[in-house]
Amino acid sequence: MKAPIVILAYNREDKLKKCIGSLMKTDGHETAEVFVFSDGIRDMADKIQTERVNEVRRFLNELKSGHSFGGLHVTERPENIGLAENVISGVSEIIDKYGKVIVLEDDLTVTGDFLTYINGALDFYTNDEKVWSVTGFSEPLKALDSYDHDIYMGYRGCSYGWGTWKDRWDTVDWEMKDFDRIIYDKKLRKQFERGGSDMTRILKDQKAGIVNSWAIRWCLSQSMQDKYTVYPVRSFVENTGVDGSGTHQRLSKHVNDNRHTYGETVRFEHLEPDDRISREFYRNHSDIIKRALRSLNPTGIKRQIRRAVDAATGT
Repeated sequence: MKAPIVILAYNREDKLKKCIGSLMKTDGHETAEVFVFSDGIRDMADKIQTERVNEVRRFLNELKSGHSFGGLHVTERPENIGLAENVISGVSEIIDKYGKVIVLEDDLTVTGDFLTYINGALDFYTNDEKVWSVTGFSEPLKALDSYDHDIYMGYRGCSYGWGTWKDRWDTVDWEMKDFDRIIYDKKLRKQFERGGSDMTRILKDQKAGIVNSWAIRWCLSQSMQDKYTVYPVRSFVENTGVDGSGTHQRLSKHVNDNRHTYGETVRFEHLEPDDRISREFYRNHSDIIKRALRSLNPTGIKRQIRRAVDAATGT
């Protein structure tokens, strides 16, 4: 059985159209069950945001009679619950029924053989206890140029077009009960940061309520269980949200520089992480550069104020 597809949407009709348009060009989409979760309006007094959410919903209602999927199911959230809760509740609902899932956010487009690849990966790694998730996205790592395999194992989960199974999803610690262990146990923290030195900082911001990320909690549980994410050497996914339009995605120039060519064969293997790739991946997620960028945006300023207050009050 092919995995159902969950799509998360909010207020970007143009991005969502491109996402679904690319998905309707993929091999095998005619039998795919697609579930779209449309988040509600954040501020009813904001006429622009209200209209943008309504545009998304008008498009989805029109799409119900004009798609070529095996099935299209749309859930309109009556209130805004935010991306994190939209992902967690949407994926939980579908994975409970089907046992596995493919997840796309509205700012992603995919190649014509994306579904072939990711369904193949989900089938191949179903019983591999070391694999936490699979993704269709890959970063442009120089180490991949001299790498002899079609996939590699990463220590960090990826939210850019991914899939997983119910038995993994059900073990996630969404309440971050292991937070203190990660923060105060140097060995566990080092293990956690194999996916990037920014991970502890993001986790702290999640705990402080500065960010609301499902992904960092997903990665926390992955690290505590010492599992891997399967990445392709060439990316089946392009992120169109790196133009700065996304709520949680800042402008980037390099995230889409490693595209897969349609029809290229991908050989799945049971591997261990490659040291060269892991080191470069880690450097790409270094907090040194990110710290400077964060200080120049509203979220970064809010974070600094929050930490200053915490330090002054001793919390």
